[in-house]
Amino acid sequence: MDCLYLVRNGVPFDLAFSLNETDRTSYIIAFGILDGREFDWDQMTWK
Repeated sequence: MDCLYLVRNGVPFDLAFSLNETDRTSYIIAFGILDGREFDWDQMTWK
């Protein structure tokens, strides 16, 4: 599901599916923050 979320947000399909877990998570957090969500870095969860 992570990769599909990235594709939905404009990341090219081949890039989204080639990212390692750390990079994929970074993209997802960045997109979430841009959408106005708040991320708790200490708990590594969304508020």
